Amino acid sequence: MSVDVTVRRAAAGDVPQLVELNALVQGAHVAAEPAVFKPALPDEVAAWFTAGLDSGSLLAWVAVGGEALVGYVTVLVQERDEHVFCYARARWEVDQLGVRPEWRRRGVARALLGAVAAEAERAGVAQLQLSTWSFNAAALEAWRHLGFEPQVTRFAIDPRRLGV
Repeated sequence: MSVDVTVRRAAAGDVPQLVELNALVQGAHVAAEPAVFKPALPDEVAAWFTAGLDSGSLLAWVAVGGEALVGYVTVLVQERDEHVFCYARARWEVDQLGVRPEWRRRGVARALLGAVAAEAERAGVAQLQLSTWSFNAAALEAWRHLGFEPQVTRFAIDPRRLGV
């Protein structure tokens, strides 16, 4: 099922609703990995969004349904210089994507990513990337459904468990 939403670049006036939407994303991460993720304080999150939007260092889009923001996406611009092992490359990394629960599975994420992809193409960016934690089965399924393909697998272990 799809829904009509308007996607546009985020603006300073969106910060209060971005803080609400971010709480959904951050809360899921804190619940699953409390040793890694800390509960975000709304004032600090607001300051982070405000500083990023004001400076232009944060690329962010919002999906508007009715009078409210129903989803958002943030993107990090990453560039790597050429070196002995790799060519120079620029990519955009989808850093955060959140959709209100009642709006999920209705095309909001696809609309947000479509806006990101269109702007990335205009900017000459050849690849969008993202990472997600393995505990987030819903996100893993969503990314695959949206056409993202696994590229790198990262493993972790507490060094005390190696027993060497």
